[in-house]
Amino acid sequence: MLIHPIFFIFLVPLTSSKRTPPKYTIDLDLQPSQRWNRVIKDHLEFLPGVVEESKKYIPKPLQPFVWWVASKVDHFFPPETRQELEGIARESGLSLGEIVGLNILYDIAAFDRRHIFGLGCTSIVAQNEKGDIFHGRNLDYDMTGLLKNITVHVDFMKNGSILYSGVTFALYNGILTGQRPGAYSVSLNARYSGAYIDNILMEIYTKFKRPVSFFIRDVLEHQKSYAAAVETLSNTHLFSPSYIIVAGTKKNEGVVISRNRWSAANVYQLNMDANQWFLVETNFDNWKKQGDNRRITAIQKLKEIGKINFDEKSMAEVLSTSPVKNNLTVFSSVIQPENPEIFESFTWIWA
Repeated sequence: MLIHPIFFIFLVPLTSSKRTPPKYTIDLDLQPSQRWNRVIKDHLEFLPGVVEESKKYIPKPLQPFVWWVASKVDHFFPPETRQELEGIARESGLSLGEIVGLNILYDIAAFDRRHIFGLGCTSIVAQNEKGDIFHGRNLDYDMTGLLKNITVHVDFMKNGSILYSGVTFALYNGILTGQRPGAYSVSLNARYSGAYIDNILMEIYTKFKRPVSFFIRDVLEHQKSYAAAVETLSNTHLFSPSYIIVAGTKKNEGVVISRNRWSAANVYQLNMDANQWFLVETNFDNWKKQGDNRRITAIQKLKEIGKINFDEKSMAEVLSTSPVKNNLTVFSSVIQPENPEIFESFTWIWA
């Protein structure tokens, strides 16, 4: 059932249990077509239902065209990305077009459609009095029950070491929530802007090369510093609008990048000197008046806890507070790039 955002706070259960997502290693030294085999084999029973449900997110008159395009665009992707998708299709028994379509679902559905779907997310960056940076993330999506069954925590390994990590989904080789250990973390929230045709035109302009989840994964893989990541995430052409939230390891390294398709519309940064010790992003432009109860509640909770002793447990408390956590929340993560182990210890699926 599709839920309009206005009903979030009325549908959250009074008590919730949680579980740890299964963990996998993606060995970047393997042939790309082999990397996701174990993830797919462990989730085969859930995959067809996810693909069928995802098709509902495309306006019905456009579905034949969109899925036909999805079946043709894989050759525009970088070779390793294409080969990974081909391997996922082979192991899952699903068509390559379905796999590609699922992986670019955000990009083809991120237009101004808040009146149609209840889709969101909450991302928070907070800095305590000692200068420690914490990144909180709730991923909310309409396909909540289906996605909970295929949520996985993945370490991407190169030459025997963890290069970056992410929480993602079986069938999905992009990253919407990730960390480069010791450097920075990234999360993406949906931003609704423009018409459906704007996405189509930008896809044609970029030759389908840069779906946002592939882009974030590429940044995590190749950009070694917080500053380089923010610069790249702010200025690279994308298919679709979005909010990209980045946290680093040094004082004031936290930012919300409100992205248009061409570049950043706004860059909103931590600033302890101005007592701006936290940033909260849901799915609305921070410079506009808004009545989002998730954001209002998160801000109230952060002020209540305060910055003096704020830590990963404090962030988890904020993420677990209704309606920041709501009936569409699939998983929650707390990340502190300076202490990479926190990402695994503080990621949970809401059961």
